[in-house]
Amino acid sequence: MSSTPLLETLFKSKYLSDLDHYLASALGRIAQENDPLVLLGAAVACKATTMGHVCADLEAIVSRAPQDDNGKPIPGASWPSMKQWLQALHGSKMVGDGEANSPIVLENDRRLYLGKYWDLQRRLVKAVRARIDQPGTIVPDEEMLKKGIERWFEPPGDETNWQKVAGATALLKNFSVISGGPGTGKTTTVVKILALLLEQSREYGSDLLIDLLAPTGKAAARLEESVRSARAMDNNLEDLFGDSICKASTIHRRLGYGRRGPGSFLHNEKNPIGSDVVIVDEASMVDLALMTRLLEAVPSSSRLILLGDEHQLASVEAGAILGDICNCGEECGWTPGFSKTLESLTGESLTGPVALEEATLADCIVELRKSYRFAESSGIGNVSRMIRDGNAEEAVKYLSRGDHEDLTVTSPDELYEAAREPVLQGYRDYLEKTDPDEKLKALGKFRILCAHRHGPHGVGNLNWLVEFILEQEGLIERAGDWYPGRPIMVTENDYQLGLFNGDIGLITIDENDDETLRANFPDSEGGIRSFSPARLPAHETVYATTIHKSQGSEFDRVLIVLPNSPSALLSRELLYTAITRAKKEVLLFGEEEIISAAIEKRIERASGLRDALWGKK
Repeated sequence: MSSTPLLETLFKSKYLSDLDHYLASALGRIAQENDPLVLLGAAVACKATTMGHVCADLEAIVSRAPQDDNGKPIPGASWPSMKQWLQALHGSKMVGDGEANSPIVLENDRRLYLGKYWDLQRRLVKAVRARIDQPGTIVPDEEMLKKGIERWFEPPGDETNWQKVAGATALLKNFSVISGGPGTGKTTTVVKILALLLEQSREYGSDLLIDLLAPTGKAAARLEESVRSARAMDNNLEDLFGDSICKASTIHRRLGYGRRGPGSFLHNEKNPIGSDVVIVDEASMVDLALMTRLLEAVPSSSRLILLGDEHQLASVEAGAILGDICNCGEECGWTPGFSKTLESLTGESLTGPVALEEATLADCIVELRKSYRFAESSGIGNVSRMIRDGNAEEAVKYLSRGDHEDLTVTSPDELYEAAREPVLQGYRDYLEKTDPDEKLKALGKFRILCAHRHGPHGVGNLNWLVEFILEQEGLIERAGDWYPGRPIMVTENDYQLGLFNGDIGLITIDENDDETLRANFPDSEGGIRSFSPARLPAHETVYATTIHKSQGSEFDRVLIVLPNSPSALLSRELLYTAITRAKKEVLLFGEEEIISAAIEKRIERASGLRDALWGKK
């Protein structure tokens, strides 16, 4: 088959979208390129970015026939050979190696980029490398640091205190990454890191300018609340922090998104933010474009700390930045000199692989490995580790035992009958309270999480089911879209109102007017902000939400609904993210074979970032 019919076949089969087809055609016209193999390359590079990849991995693409959304081969479609494809790409003026400004970039005869994404990746690599060995505005006094570590962290024990190691790393390095699963104490560690930095800065006679950032409004609010709660647990910490109020913001807002026009950022490399310390939570959710702009806007002399769980879902947009930074592709440890420094400062014995002396990025990364939330017998803790490690058979066997107090598995075929009791147990409490603040806190204890938005086991149907159950029980009375007790989630940012994508609120009756409804949202100070429902930005009912939307949130209990048939959306990362949203209890509706298939499917995002950062080919 010639490739022109192939391009049309892939378009008609919906393998390629309208955008993919249009971009390839437009680039061809502009560059006066009519080689169908080159245009095909442009189309698949565009498709890759819409699927979350930074580039198209040509080797992976040609290794199997084109498939539709159901994983079935597309009739009459087959890829050209790598030799044919590369020959065409190398001969095109539209394709470059990244040294000149070309709309398509071919790297290592394998990765095919849209020029924009190649440039973003190049700039991010440059920004990370520039700060790895850059001394910060606060160069720690090591003797003072050693005493501070002894003061704020537990003394050495039988097992390595990874929080202590992370604390020392963040003080010694201007760029650090602290990765860890649920309950490993990332926020606690950050508060102690800030305590160490405050001690050091005040020794120099200066105060710290601290930014707490997150990719969504919900995640930012949770970070601020967590930091406030962690420091309040220790009077010595409260005294040390004093008036150093750590406000949290979204990354977009801190960088001044839209302040200079649509799509622009106020702060960039030429106009950096003036902060000494920048801490970014839920870093796994940050895409390539935003992470690049953040690192360029934070001066290399400022201390940048990324927090997150590399095993969770990656960003919605292109890139899996945290995973690429943390994963060198093999077992990797500290350089010998840095390992000795850490041992001296922390009193911890560090064993394991030794990095090459030049692999300095390895010195910037610490994984928190001990969960303080889940006991050894915890079903949630154990099965989340099995899922994270890809042990499908072991996880399914463990789930099928049915003897875990905090973890129950039920067939989705029984959903409509079996969900009634958990729904009433999860939502009755907030509906029976009268105070808006108490209602919101109670609402945040339980959530239904779905893999799909649509279909019998999707968000839409589950929200309808919950409303039906609650109305039957007399807990709500629906009168159109608006009714007292309706929980809502904001789905777009409104900077004027201070409401952001992911913020959750609640409709209540106005305390001063029984015929007026108000939309109530928690504020950063622990109070309530109230709005007329008519003023709200785009929003949706949120008894149930997608697992993707739940990222950055935690609940006491979650009810997880998986489809009863194979789905392209299911993956190890999706299931891990869903289960780790729960602090106390998980009720999982899913068939064993579907759960097993999800665990076995790992999301791989094509990118050259990892290899560029770690010096690999």
